[in-house]
Amino acid sequence: MADSLFLVGVKDVRKHTGTEMQLVHPLRGGNTHQVKEWWRNGVNTTYTGCTIFDVTTGDGTVKLALATGKPEGAEVRIDHDGSFNFSFYFMNEIERAALFTDAMELIEHYVFPSIAGGPIMTVTPAGAADRPTAPPPPAPDTTIDSVSVAGEAAPTNGATENYTATVTGDATPFTYSWSVTGGTVDSGGSTATATVTWTSAGAGSVTCTVGSTNADFDGNGDSDTLTTNVSVLFSTLVAAADLSVAVTVADTGNGDKYQIDGVEQDGIVANVGATIHFDLSDASLSGHPFKIYTDSSKTTEVTVGVEQQGTDLLFTPPIAGSFSYQCQQHAGLGGDIIVN
Repeated sequence: MADSLFLVGVKDVRKHTGTEMQLVHPLRGGNTHQVKEWWRNGVNTTYTGCTIFDVTTGDGTVKLALATGKPEGAEVRIDHDGSFNFSFYFMNEIERAALFTDAMELIEHYVFPSIAGGPIMTVTPAGAADRPTAPPPPAPDTTIDSVSVAGEAAPTNGATENYTATVTGDATPFTYSWSVTGGTVDSGGSTATATVTWTSAGAGSVTCTVGSTNADFDGNGDSDTLTTNVSVLFSTLVAAADLSVAVTVADTGNGDKYQIDGVEQDGIVANVGATIHFDLSDASLSGHPFKIYTDSSKTTEVTVGVEQQGTDLLFTPPIAGSFSYQCQQHAGLGGDIIVN
């Protein structure tokens, strides 16, 4: 911005083109302010009559004082460039001016041609105050407040699971980086959902670290780690002796699944000739016919070595190999049977 005006006498403002320069009227009446003579450093303090303008920009406010001690013929044109720099023209009966902070600390002063004998002199005294400057812009304030990783905390060794990071905060768009102990990230390593295959039994973990590409991001990323316990795929070992297990159906958050003695989709290892007695008496199996197949996709139902006794099913595998217990009517309810 810029501003321009003519001062005639001590308070007559004419041809004012802007709003940055505003005449300040003396609080105690009269036409001029009494200001200490800034060009003198003597022992005695003397004052001079001045016309004062408040000059305000986005950087702050300064005071421009003009020594209008001869009010009858005082006249000057003042141009302001918008940055507290001033140009003066047509000076008459005005010899000096000065720029002060809003607290009346001297920044610089000007000696007009009637004294300077030539161009206007700008004087910056030792120890002068600085022009005001606007406060720095506020620090970036978009943040990541929290990260939470969710997914299967008790996966089976060899299983593939999905894990999702939920982020709170306004620093979108977020960036994601996944790492795994006890497994590998198969896909989604830079997205909110990662696919992990577990390769080692025992203690494991899934960690997601979140950052941001937001221009106003405060730079403080966050992360969360989900601790896992990776179980061995086949936890029920059947030796040469027969085994009896109770079968139920339950939904623990993954949809209806067969439970073997309360363990979801538990695997079974048996020897050839040993009989596995499946107790199918529980009411939860209603609508979920229990069958033995050659694989989990139920390509072929196994009938050799299978005997139905009331509500129970007996399976005596005649050969070694892999089998699968599954629901006849629904996919993905059961688990594996390994016969040695």
